[in-house]
Amino acid sequence: MRADGMPVTSMSAAWWQDEPVTPLRRSVPEWRSIVMDAYATLPSLSLTRPQGQRLWGMDAPTCGYVLDSLVDAGMLICTSTGQYCRADALRPIDPVFTM
Repeated sequence: MRADGMPVTSMSAAWWQDEPVTPLRRSVPEWRSIVMDAYATLPSLSLTRPQGQRLWGMDAPTCGYVLDSLVDAGMLICTSTGQYCRADALRPIDPVFTM
Protein backbone atom coordinates (compact mmCIF):
# COMPACT_ATOMS: atom_id res chain seq x y z
CA MET A 1 0.00 0.00 0.00
CA ARG A 2 1.31 3.44 -0.93
CA ALA A 3 1.38 6.35 1.53
CA ASP A 4 -1.72 7.85 -0.16
CA GLY A 5 -3.70 4.64 0.42
CA MET A 6 -3.58 3.42 -3.20
CA PRO A 7 -2.54 -0.20 -3.83
CA VAL A 8 0.86 -0.77 -5.45
CA THR A 9 0.29 -2.00 -9.00
CA SER A 10 2.64 -2.25 -11.94
CA MET A 11 1.82 0.07 -14.85
CA SER A 12 1.29 -2.84 -17.23
CA ALA A 13 -1.23 -4.43 -14.88
CA ALA A 14 -3.05 -1.13 -14.43
CA TRP A 15 -3.49 -0.56 -18.17
CA TRP A 16 -3.94 -4.14 -19.40
CA GLN A 17 -7.38 -5.52 -20.14
CA ASP A 18 -7.96 -9.21 -20.75
CA GLU A 19 -10.84 -8.55 -23.15
CA PRO A 20 -10.44 -9.68 -26.77
CA VAL A 21 -9.85 -6.97 -29.35
CA THR A 22 -12.77 -6.59 -31.75
CA PRO A 23 -11.79 -5.69 -35.33
CA LEU A 24 -12.87 -2.19 -36.32
CA ARG A 25 -15.87 -1.85 -38.63
CA ARG A 26 -14.87 0.18 -41.68
CA SER A 27 -15.72 0.17 -45.37
CA VAL A 28 -13.30 -1.31 -47.89
CA PRO A 29 -12.41 2.15 -49.30
CA GLU A 30 -11.62 3.32 -45.74
CA TRP A 31 -9.39 0.28 -45.17
CA ARG A 32 -7.63 0.85 -48.52
CA SER A 33 -6.94 4.43 -47.52
CA ILE A 34 -5.59 3.37 -44.11
CA VAL A 35 -3.33 0.73 -45.67
CA MET A 36 -2.01 3.05 -48.39
CA ASP A 37 -1.40 5.79 -45.79
CA ALA A 38 0.78 3.32 -43.89
CA TYR A 39 2.74 2.44 -47.03
CA ALA A 40 3.05 6.15 -47.96
CA THR A 41 4.37 6.99 -44.49
CA LEU A 42 6.73 4.00 -44.41
CA PRO A 43 7.85 3.36 -48.02
CA SER A 44 9.92 0.32 -47.04
CA LEU A 45 7.00 -1.31 -45.18
CA SER A 46 6.76 -5.03 -45.94
CA LEU A 47 4.08 -7.08 -44.18
CA THR A 48 2.45 -10.48 -44.40
CA ARG A 49 -1.33 -10.78 -44.12
CA PRO A 50 -1.22 -11.80 -40.43
CA GLN A 51 1.07 -8.85 -39.67
CA GLY A 52 -1.32 -6.51 -41.49
CA GLN A 53 -4.25 -7.92 -39.53
CA ARG A 54 -2.50 -7.17 -36.24
CA LEU A 55 -1.25 -3.73 -37.32
CA TRP A 56 -4.59 -2.46 -38.59
CA GLY A 57 -6.99 -4.51 -36.43
CA MET A 58 -8.64 -6.17 -39.45
CA ASP A 59 -10.21 -9.59 -39.69
CA ALA A 60 -8.51 -12.10 -42.02
CA PRO A 61 -10.96 -11.96 -44.97
CA THR A 62 -11.02 -8.15 -45.02
CA CYS A 63 -7.25 -7.86 -44.76
CA GLY A 64 -6.74 -10.35 -47.59
CA TYR A 65 -9.31 -8.61 -49.77
CA VAL A 66 -7.86 -5.13 -49.18
CA LEU A 67 -4.25 -6.18 -49.76
CA ASP A 68 -5.13 -8.20 -52.88
CA SER A 69 -7.23 -5.35 -54.28
CA LEU A 70 -4.25 -3.03 -53.88
CA VAL A 71 -2.07 -5.59 -55.66
CA ASP A 72 -4.65 -5.79 -58.47
CA ALA A 73 -4.66 -1.98 -58.68
CA GLY A 74 -0.88 -1.96 -59.05
CA MET A 75 -0.25 -0.14 -55.78
CA LEU A 76 1.35 -3.07 -53.93
CA ILE A 77 3.15 -6.24 -54.92
CA CYS A 78 3.08 -9.58 -53.13
CA THR A 79 6.41 -11.38 -53.05
CA SER A 80 6.85 -15.14 -53.32
CA THR A 81 7.22 -15.20 -49.51
CA GLY A 82 3.84 -13.49 -48.97
CA GLN A 83 5.23 -10.05 -48.13
CA TYR A 84 3.17 -7.09 -49.34
CA CYS A 85 5.27 -4.06 -50.27
CA ARG A 86 4.97 -0.96 -52.41
CA ALA A 87 4.98 -1.56 -56.14
CA ASP A 88 6.93 1.61 -56.86
CA ALA A 89 10.06 -0.11 -55.69
CA LEU A 90 10.02 -1.33 -59.30
CA ARG A 91 8.16 1.57 -60.98
CA PRO A 92 6.38 4.83 -60.03
CA ILE A 93 2.80 4.55 -58.73
CA ASP A 94 0.13 5.93 -61.08
CA PRO A 95 -0.87 9.33 -59.59
CA VAL A 96 -4.43 8.99 -60.96
CA PHE A 97 -5.26 6.00 -58.73
CA THR A 98 -8.53 6.52 -56.87
CA MET A 99 -9.90 4.64 -53.92
